[in-house]
Amino acid sequence: MKGNIIGFDPDTNTGAISGHDGKRYDFVTAEWRGQARPRQGDIVDFQPSGDRATQIYLVDSEYVRPGFGQFYFSPSSRISRSQFWLRGILPIWGIWIVLYILVISFAVGGSAAGAGVFGFLMGIYSLAIIWPALVIYIKRIHDRNKSGWFILIPVIPGVLLGITWGVAVVGMLSTAATGANPSAGVLVGAGAFTWILLLAHFGISLWFFIEFGCMRGTIGSNRFGADPVPHQ
Repeated sequence: MKGNIIGFDPDTNTGAISGHDGKRYDFVTAEWRGQARPRQGDIVDFQPSGDRATQIYLVDSEYVRPGFGQFYFSPSSRISRSQFWLRGILPIWGIWIVLYILVISFAVGGSAAGAGVFGFLMGIYSLAIIWPALVIYIKRIHDRNKSGWFILIPVIPGVLLGITWGVAVVGMLSTAATGANPSAGVLVGAGAFTWILLLAHFGISLWFFIEFGCMRGTIGSNRFGADPVPHQ
């Protein structure tokens, strides 16, 4: 018979199951056949014996929809594609775009005070969304059953590109200050390296978008938690 774990007390090593027949069955840890500890919501298969459950096997973990704090500030567990886009990317970057439009509108309209106020708010908001944005990307990466450290893969070429540009600018300013002519070979080499980094960054970003923005997560539970997409 199948049922759901409705509670488990690790101190007494006892728990209870709500059977799909509508009855409650108590159990002890000795009857648990799963590798991990029983958790509330787990879907199990068991043998009823009176009001006791025996030979309990984990079928699948039940996904618990994260609350506001869990969703935006905890990198643990998984989120689906729809949660990623509709609850994560759309509101976070939608607000940023609205603030940007307001700053530009006030600046074009000649209101320096309005542009300054919304520019300040935009700066504060940009800092505030760094961690929530990372968190939702990590959860989506988890949904694909990959480590959250994958978030660093598209960052590395971008950082190298920024360093390359910075070194090139500093070199040109230094050369201009001394009045010397920059070496053509150095400039060509720097330009070629920059284009290589740009192509690498584009390719990695495209892969990252397809892999974690478009593809369905692991069907069923994986090492990061239950499947956020309901399935039969």
